[in-house]
Amino acid sequence: MRRILKTTAAVAGATFLASASVASADGIVAKLVNSPLNSAGLVKGGYSALNVYLQKPGAEGIEFYNPEVPGFGIPAGGHIEVEMVGGFARDSSIAMDARAVHMVSGTPQHGLSDKRLGYQSVQGENPNIFVISAISPDGLPAEKLLPRATVQQLDPIPNIGLKTFHIGLSTIAFSNGGEHGTVAVRVVDRDGKILASGQAEVDFWDAPRPQIHPNNFLHQGRNHNWQRVAPGETVGQAAGSVPLTFLLFEKPTGTAQQIRDSRTGIAGAGVLSAAQLRGMAFDVPASMSRYDSGLIVHDSNGDGKLDPRADQIIGGVITSAPGGDSSFDVRSLVEGNTPLLSQPTGVYSERAGARIGGAIMQVQFTTGAAKGKYRPTFALLVDPDDPARGDGTAYTYTVIAQ
Repeated sequence: MRRILKTTAAVAGATFLASASVASADGIVAKLVNSPLNSAGLVKGGYSALNVYLQKPGAEGIEFYNPEVPGFGIPAGGHIEVEMVGGFARDSSIAMDARAVHMVSGTPQHGLSDKRLGYQSVQGENPNIFVISAISPDGLPAEKLLPRATVQQLDPIPNIGLKTFHIGLSTIAFSNGGEHGTVAVRVVDRDGKILASGQAEVDFWDAPRPQIHPNNFLHQGRNHNWQRVAPGETVGQAAGSVPLTFLLFEKPTGTAQQIRDSRTGIAGAGVLSAAQLRGMAFDVPASMSRYDSGLIVHDSNGDGKLDPRADQIIGGVITSAPGGDSSFDVRSLVEGNTPLLSQPTGVYSERAGARIGGAIMQVQFTTGAAKGKYRPTFALLVDPDDPARGDGTAYTYTVIAQ
């Protein structure tokens, strides 16, 4: 599903693909999305686990996540406020500290450690406000907010500065109490002057849904987004590149607590490209015709192969290409001439599998002949048994051909 958002305050003109849960946004807040490490963080009556995506004038929406664009910093003597304005119920037994709100420098997640970098979070003037400040009176400028050293060395262009707030990471201080939730962010200087602000609203879901999120558990935490290759080269196969990687969760069921704790991944899923589908003489159903680049298919019969006639179609891919170039290709990562289907996270990392769960899906993307930005959006259906209900969660990667 395509949703166009137009900002109306400090930032204007942002447009980007978003999941169906996005309602409105303005200023320095681009949108609110489900936490990429939680199977159901935006369900009505459930526990709140979400990401607050930020933006700047001149770098709105997706463009803000270009690693060449610096993020925000914490002003000297000032602070940043994150307020859960409406639709959220506070659990007063959970502290408003850095376990409940975490700063991130990009997406997929490049967490900014509060202990290593020296920042803290406390409750603000009302119980729903996080106040994030630097331990040092000199603040934390964007150029000091960097991922851990190993990631900086691996990434051709490291992310710099704050770009996302992760709410409900180690502890969850809120639940979703209404039809919608609104989060506001304010950057405040030492004199109390608001330097930048914005807010966004998100529609809570009536029920859990399957999840697809960007992920960098693999490849030593490298940034899988905004990779650069030559025209016609394949991200995931070309030297120095890594596959586009996702964390998949099945739709959880049960009580709010059981849903919160659910970690079951969608194992055995992969992407069939438009070219592969044509080779199979498979006609994409009219209800999924928006998927112009390929289908996400679950190997439901367990034969280790993807067949859209025999297996379940759970989503698809929509791509924006420079100049309408259609010579690109997106499909499951190929290893030894065999497509690699999604596997439980624990196969790759026992620790991440136990703590986060889910399943890892790796995809390769071949750019077309044209130079520029290719943006494949990977979406999962709200209900694969009823495709007419449309898309649920989605994520857009950026690949640059240069």
